[in-house]
Amino acid sequence: MKLTGILGNSLNGQLCLRGFAKIKDLARLSKADYTYQRNPIDRSDISDFLENQAYLFFPEVILGYKVRTKGTESAIQLIQEGKKAKSDEGTFSVKKLVVDGETEKFISIEIDETINPQPFSRIDGNHRLLAAEKSTNPKVENMVAPYCLLLGENSTEFDKATKVFFYNINTKTIPLTSEENLRVLIDDDKNFSNDELEEIFGGKHPIKTRELVAKAKPEIFGNIQHIIKDQYRTYLNNTFWHLLEDGEDESQIIDKVINSLQAVNTLYGLEPQLKANDSLGILTAFLYYHVKDESAKFDLFKKWILNNQIFNVDNISAKSLIKIFDEIVASEIKVFVAMPYWDGNPGIVDDYNVIYKNVIEKIKQKYNFNISVYPIMQHKGATYDIIQDIINKIKSCKIFIADTTDNNPNVMYETGWARALDKEVILIRKKGSTPPKSDYQNDIYHDYDDNMRSTSLYGIIYDNIIAVLKNKFGLIGED
Repeated sequence: MKLTGILGNSLNGQLCLRGFAKIKDLARLSKADYTYQRNPIDRSDISDFLENQAYLFFPEVILGYKVRTKGTESAIQLIQEGKKAKSDEGTFSVKKLVVDGETEKFISIEIDETINPQPFSRIDGNHRLLAAEKSTNPKVENMVAPYCLLLGENSTEFDKATKVFFYNINTKTIPLTSEENLRVLIDDDKNFSNDELEEIFGGKHPIKTRELVAKAKPEIFGNIQHIIKDQYRTYLNNTFWHLLEDGEDESQIIDKVINSLQAVNTLYGLEPQLKANDSLGILTAFLYYHVKDESAKFDLFKKWILNNQIFNVDNISAKSLIKIFDEIVASEIKVFVAMPYWDGNPGIVDDYNVIYKNVIEKIKQKYNFNISVYPIMQHKGATYDIIQDIINKIKSCKIFIADTTDNNPNVMYETGWARALDKEVILIRKKGSTPPKSDYQNDIYHDYDDNMRSTSLYGIIYDNIIAVLKNKFGLIGED
């Protein structure tokens, strides 16, 4: 393999070769040192960039070459002097050429890959080279990339230098913000048509961002202006990407987003804790749920954010918030009721079942989340182990209700199981029933009037389940 380029000493005197070569060749001849570099991450976007980007360009790949020689003469010194030199796996040839009165050095290196197939270390550009290695696209096979090859002695000093170069490259530059990058393309409609934006970004979201920026400035949303004014395009671009990915109708999406921005702006004006925070992720998630026209979920999300003080979490993304909250809402909150089977009278049990079912249905309808109750003592179908069935249901429930009237042994046993499994336990009993004779006598009980069971028990169960949902799960706010 032969590399050619211009030889020179850069900045503080570091000897380097700068030239062009096939990116596949540079990838094949080099490797990263993961003892100090980060492990590779999945960057399919880079592969797509190499294979499909119309305006393809990036800065040079930076590699290091520790020149090893068996002789006593320094190959680096010979190269500096413009003389022919040899390393263990390479031959260096230097030619001088006078251009406009200045002497330039041109160098070629012949690498014997049978001796050392990867003589170069990767200092900057590892993910670009990894993407090139994996690509089978004919375009990438023949792609030529700029490179800079730093040449050094076979010494610990050069090892140290390459690590410092790596550190400086990754810490001393100040990258443009996402907003600054987006402004360059989205605001320039003279040079970049909508079709070109779609090709560059791989979707229509930047087009919608461009259209909305032209219709509404961030200043009109006063309560959220402090969050979006310096990242308006970034915010809109991410929002449109989420919505379009979810199949939102692009013909109506601009007006829906503007209307939702106004609604969220009003919400922030009413909630000081929201207005005081600057989380772009929370704001984007609010907008997402409002645009999706899920008013019940939007309200539930507001309560979840406020009750759990999610606004105090730093740097949380909208994508993570939406995923977590959707999973919470989708997960079923099961309620288990342990109670005595009085006189073996199924009519009484049916009465209790109706009360509990009505409570759960009201909560489900009012707050629109997935909650259900296991029917009490409804054993139908094939024979099964009742004890094991009860234990399994206690394990799977989130809220455990125990009617401890007259200290029924089975109820006390099941309550012990629920407490051992750290379930949310609600203890109830009939007014006038025998007080507990165990450690349970120290617990708070809710007494209901059995003569007015349909209202008394209903109210107690409803209020206490609501309290648990609010205090434990943060899903319900103040009515």
